[in-house]
Amino acid sequence: MGSTLKRTVGVLAGAAALAITTGTAPAFASAAGCHGGACVRVQGSGLHVDWIQAYSGDEVFHGKFKIYAEKMGYVKYSPLTTYYNTGDHFTYFRVPINKNWKDGTDICVQALLDGTHDDGTACETVEK
Repeated sequence: MGSTLKRTVGVLAGAAALAITTGTAPAFASAAGCHGGACVRVQGSGLHVDWIQAYSGDEVFHGKFKIYAEKMGYVKYSPLTTYYNTGDHFTYFRVPINKNWKDGTDICVQALLDGTHDDGTACETVEK
């Protein structure tokens, strides 16, 4: 399959394990990973990034997220609020990108507990 941000169910578990272990995994369509209290989901195809979503791996998280891609000079902060990740209530912060990004760009989400304390960083990598 040519250049893609692609994921299959079989690869998902391995990539998630890699993301949990190292905090970085290759990004594929609907790629997602968590590390500590931070989770990132990247939607796109090839080098094109449609959107980035930040959410918490914890059931309840009060804080904000820093979404960044150093290679692209991109930084965006979510509002300071309470985010939920339960069966009944799921909240997240999503930013539209709709651009091609450089091959090898790490897209990261850092969870900032109460807006200041590091609670983990999760990353996905855009690859051709």
